[in-house]
Amino acid sequence: MKYELVVLGSGAGGSAVYDNLPSSSFMLLTDHKPFCLVDLGLGVGKQVIEIFGHFPKQVIITHNHSDHAGELPVVLRVEQAKGHKMTVFADAKVGGILREARLAEHHQVMDSDAIANWQLPAAGECIELSHGLQITFYPGIHSDYSCGFILTHNGAPRLSYTGDSTLDKAFYTLLDQAPVFIMDARPKTNAWHASFKEVKPWLKEGRYIIGHGLDMAHTRMERKQGWPLLWQGDRIAF
Repeated sequence: MKYELVVLGSGAGGSAVYDNLPSSSFMLLTDHKPFCLVDLGLGVGKQVIEIFGHFPKQVIITHNHSDHAGELPVVLRVEQAKGHKMTVFADAKVGGILREARLAEHHQVMDSDAIANWQLPAAGECIELSHGLQITFYPGIHSDYSCGFILTHNGAPRLSYTGDSTLDKAFYTLLDQAPVFIMDARPKTNAWHASFKEVKPWLKEGRYIIGHGLDMAHTRMERKQGWPLLWQGDRIAF
């Protein structure tokens, strides 16, 4: 089965607020139709509406930071009110944080089960996503509990994503088994994210960098130097 992803944003933590760059996110498609959103941070919802016209039934959330889950409460509540109750896929610990903290603004109106359906497997547990894909979450190393994941089809890895994490060799080796591997990395080293320099040894065909926070001009410059940076609108088959 053929799948594709469309990049919605490659912004870092403050990008949506200070640089008008959507947070890191991408949409999964099959037969050119969107079926699952990966992360819903600041600035992402507008991209979804502009490109696809509507939200899919499913969303994967890697962790609770605002550049990955900041717009989740609004979108879940609005879609639920329209009769389009969404399903949230997240690691069990991430899901618990989202339900308790991220959705706190809705607690006096309705509980989290009324707003969305929740699929919250334990780390390392493989569950069905949809359209023939399965998902397995694996924890990275970040300032907040954050998970990457591997998408498989009939047991074969197809796509992996680090979410936010430092470069941990065991974590990267696990995700590296997928033919398409998306890494969140920053131009310079910091305490909670991998850097371009650190991920360089992992870069080969089918490897890409998201979350870099660079504007279009700097993204083009870095691409000319060989860095496989993603930008909104990029499409990748997997």
